[in-house]
Parts: sequence; structure tokens; C-alpha cells
Amino acid sequence: SDQNVQNVIQSKSVCEIDVPKNDLPPTVYVNFAKLQELDSHEGVVKAFIICTETLLARASDPRFPLTCQFIDLSNVRIASGFRVDILKQVYGAFEPNYPETLSKMVMYPVSKMVASTASMMLNFVNENTRKKFIITDNLEKVCQELGWDKKEVDECGGITQFMHRHEKYGSTL
Repeated sequence: SDQNVQNVIQSKSVCEIDVPKNDLPPTVYVNFAKLQELDSHEGVVKAFIICTETLLARASDPRFPLTCQFIDLSNVRIASGFRVDILKQVYGAFEPNYPETLSKMVMYPVSKMVASTASMMLNFVNENTRKKFIITDNLEKVCQELGWDKKEVDECGGITQFMHRHEKYGSTL
């Protein structure tokens, strides 16, 4: 198999989060800080596609498969070099192939200023699609949107540790 994909998967930069929730689609977890450390954009894109396809294949209604995406921006500092090139590569694969399968994308933590700027930049996107993007620094909002128990997140020591507790997909491919 492709070593670059294996590196992404083994680093758990992209994986499935297995959190029991009420009728919400499964979640693809993206640890953006870890992604920025990797060299292969192609491996990142392929791993994202493999994870997304795996979740979509298990949809309870195959006619309308959906996933959520959680982009963990913990420990990512724009001043230290935010790797927009990675986002562009993933978006380039996602936009033409998966837009209708996205239930919601949650980006956290994002400062209010950056969230406001991002919202303005998304003005050209139709309202239905724009509603799918949740850009926030509010952990309670993240938990509400993705059906996670905030108390459990807090008990784990934060969102990244919560993700590690519930990683399902990663080292088995």
C-alpha cells in the first residue's frame, strides 16, 4: 500500500471518531497540527478519501449517506505557518466528489476574529451549504453540534484527548 497514506493513518492525523450519538452521522477527525508536520499532501488527501468512503459505505441509508467532519485546530498557530496548501488539496478532492454527503463541518478552536473573517469569506456560498460550517471557539457548541458529552470531553482533559479516546480508524489499514 501507499507509504504516504500509511504515514497519515498511523499518525492518526485523519481517522474515524467512534462516539455513540443520537442519529448523527459518523465523524471524520482531522488533527490539523499533525497534518502540518507531514510531507505528503497526496497521502493526506488519499487518507481523507479512504476514511470518508469507509464511513459513507456504512451509512444506514445508502441512498443518502452523510458524514460530519471535525477539524481540530488545537495547537495550530497561524503565525507559525498555517498550511493552507493542505486545505486546498483536501478541498480539491472533496468539493467535486462529496459536497452532498457533508452533514456538517466543525472547525475548533477558531478565534472570534478568524471565525468572523471566515464567515465573510463564505458569503458567496449558498445558505444551505453555509449552515453546514460551524467555525467556533466554543467547546459547548462543538459538543452540541456533534452530539458529544461535554462532561466526558472535560474529564478526558480536552478535545484532543477525547478524540484519542474515541479513535476507531487509523492503525488498522
